[in-house]
Amino acid sequence: MSAISLAVNRKEKADLYIDVQFDGAEELAEKIREREIFDRVHLLQDVQAIRDIRFTKNQMLRYRKMLHWFRNVDRAAEEILLPDREYKTLYATHYIIPATLLLLYFSKHDIRTRAHFFDDGESSYFQQNFYKSSFAERTARRMMLGTKRMRKVHRLYLYSPELFHQMNPRETIPVFKLPKFNDSDVVRDHLKAIFEVTEDKGIREPVVILDNIKESVLPEEGCRRLVELYDRMYREFGDENILIKRHPRDPHENETKIREYPYKIMPFEIICLASDSDRMTLVTLSSTATFMPKLLLDQEPRIVLLHHVFRRPGWDDENTDKLFGIIRDIYRDSDRVCIPENDDELGELLLRIEKELDGNRSERRP
Repeated sequence: MSAISLAVNRKEKADLYIDVQFDGAEELAEKIREREIFDRVHLLQDVQAIRDIRFTKNQMLRYRKMLHWFRNVDRAAEEILLPDREYKTLYATHYIIPATLLLLYFSKHDIRTRAHFFDDGESSYFQQNFYKSSFAERTARRMMLGTKRMRKVHRLYLYSPELFHQMNPRETIPVFKLPKFNDSDVVRDHLKAIFEVTEDKGIREPVVILDNIKESVLPEEGCRRLVELYDRMYREFGDENILIKRHPRDPHENETKIREYPYKIMPFEIICLASDSDRMTLVTLSSTATFMPKLLLDQEPRIVLLHHVFRRPGWDDENTDKLFGIIRDIYRDSDRVCIPENDDELGELLLRIEKELDGNRSERRP
């Protein structure tokens, strides 16, 4: 979505590289090609360097794989880049593996390609080191190139520069506003066509769970408790009132009785173009999509964040709280941003939601 907004609004003649991490990427790429937004649309799905680094679970072995491909970065770049293409600018979501390898390749050969990052959701706004490569990567570059140098990122393109500056008051990198896709008829029409947005793909259920890949966020006991919470909401709210939108990269089956939103690869931000999210309650452990309706569409769904009830090992809850504190401040009704501290507060909130649903059912009865 952000790449399309950039290409259209900056009138860039660009190639689009898609780092394949979800099912349906080929179909999505073909629909993007049909819109003729980009010169070429290229899927990165058979790149050995990316596979080696991404799917090596052992940390030490992964570091060795990284060293290997930093040493052989020319071969990695040859696998990634389309042949006979030269670029003045690289736009990347952040230091994803292909972007890291290309930036190293540009640095090694002193290729004058400028690098910019663009909006990739929640972590674009609050991770202190999001726009800086890791210590391991800097060490590996020094070993490979004899220097820590890396092509610097010159700019950020974000939907809300104001939010970024509030989160990172000391950051000096220039931040430019990325036009919201709902502000551009051209971008909106592209997105509706690519994702085949129709009225029947909107969400009418008042409670929507935006699920995570639980195993990557919570320990086993936390995953079990979260599924139990989903089952409780199903019993208390009723089948007709609740829907689960699962993460597009989650390979597991739905573990609950809750009906699943069937169009798995459609981003929630796009679903909101066919829905009225002002009437929704969004429940999530951690999902960028919860605040995007406000940033992109000025819609204010009620947000229920579970990260205090389900502690996430290794996550920076302080920054998450700061981010959603700012979101709460820009809501017209700040009470619609809810962060229960414990099971008791969560139970009270769920009871309040249940009473609202019962009241709505009574109003609909003849």
